[in-house]
Amino acid sequence: MTVAFSPSLQKNDFYQGRSMKFGDGENMAAPTNRIDGIDFWRGLALLMIFIDHVPENIFQRVTQQNFGFSDAAELFVFLSGVSVALAYGTRFFNGETVGAVRALLRRAFTLYWVQILISLLIVGIFVGAAALWHEDDLLEDADTVVSSPLQTTVAILALLHQLENANILPLYIVLLLVTPLLLALARRDDRLMLAASAGIYLAARAFSLNLSTWPVEGTWFFNPFAWQLIFAIGIVAGRRLRRGGIGYDARLFAGCLAVVAIGAVVRTDALGYASGLWQHVHDVLDCGKTDLGVARLVHFLALAYVVYHSGLTGLMRRTRAFLPLCLIGRYGLPVFATGTVLSAIGELVETRSEDFSHTLAFGAAIVFGGILMHYLVARGLAAWRDKSRAQQSMTNRARALPMAVPLFLRKSPSILWSGTSRGVSDIWPFPKSYRRVAVVQSGRDRRDEDRHRSLDVSS
Repeated sequence: MTVAFSPSLQKNDFYQGRSMKFGDGENMAAPTNRIDGIDFWRGLALLMIFIDHVPENIFQRVTQQNFGFSDAAELFVFLSGVSVALAYGTRFFNGETVGAVRALLRRAFTLYWVQILISLLIVGIFVGAAALWHEDDLLEDADTVVSSPLQTTVAILALLHQLENANILPLYIVLLLVTPLLLALARRDDRLMLAASAGIYLAARAFSLNLSTWPVEGTWFFNPFAWQLIFAIGIVAGRRLRRGGIGYDARLFAGCLAVVAIGAVVRTDALGYASGLWQHVHDVLDCGKTDLGVARLVHFLALAYVVYHSGLTGLMRRTRAFLPLCLIGRYGLPVFATGTVLSAIGELVETRSEDFSHTLAFGAAIVFGGILMHYLVARGLAAWRDKSRAQQSMTNRARALPMAVPLFLRKSPSILWSGTSRGVSDIWPFPKSYRRVAVVQSGRDRRDEDRHRSLDVSS
């Protein structure tokens, strides 16, 4: 198995390798224009989100949230900004503004119906389980749906009511809707876009700006006025990747490395030697998740800079986990939807199995079973997409033929030519005046070697 590298993208391991398409078995197709480093880290973020959402499992102790102030949510939103810049920014900046905006709106609508589908599935799972086992406690996450079904349904459709663990897609939808404005500012100057984004972030923090929820009074768990900043930073990073990469500064790298190290020491209570250290620091620093606390933002940006310039992506590329995680990241939306529903099922199973739910074997079964489902969904989608592309390619080649010559041509005294029936003898003696057209064959006909021929017909 080999990994292909793009000559124009060899300045950094993060975006050096282009992602590959999974075919049958381990055969790899030609490289595409995707940056496989982005797919890899997105895939890892999706798995960490799933693990963090499955309650009371021991594997939560090894995810990003336990080694610093930020977690997989920052990584997910940041990479979303990077992907938007790479997928839509080029069209937007090259004069295809209307087409890029339409594509963004289509993507936002796709996210919307996936969010609705996820919400309805989760509600159905818990309501059905409560009715089956006659346990009203299972309706804790869906009690509003039961008490006010009409209002809650309208609220879910309007994204005003968000279920636990299904609240990051609404943020992404809003961010996609404002992306044209961000790209318009970035077209003038990246610094202008970042300044405007930072101003909105500061205003949201100073005046407690957030979107409201209904019918349950409250605010969005992910404040879009705050989280748009890390999305905008991701857009700038994506533009830099497109132009050749993000520059390295030794002093900045050392400072970022220090921030990452301090975050790890604090978050782990100095590896257990300073009990209560994390709780004390959490109460002092701005570490809130809803409004993207400053400590979370700084820690994530430092971590991203260190990972980008450390060569870690290149090291991971040599492992067996790299390609599966790339595949999971490449099909992020369906995989995320799968993980969200699986985490709800995991919560339900954990609630029903309190006697052994905290055991290592039980947690491993849920987590590794869910990870396997993530991979199988991505693998199935990749296989389906490859098959669809192959069929489309065959169709396009068939349409490119000037005409389809019947297989019975050799036994037929005439063929239909431009609406007129002509005898074969009328066209066969003049090969130079007619274009070559391949004889269309089915799989069964390929066994007849005498029919593997082409016939000179009209030019």
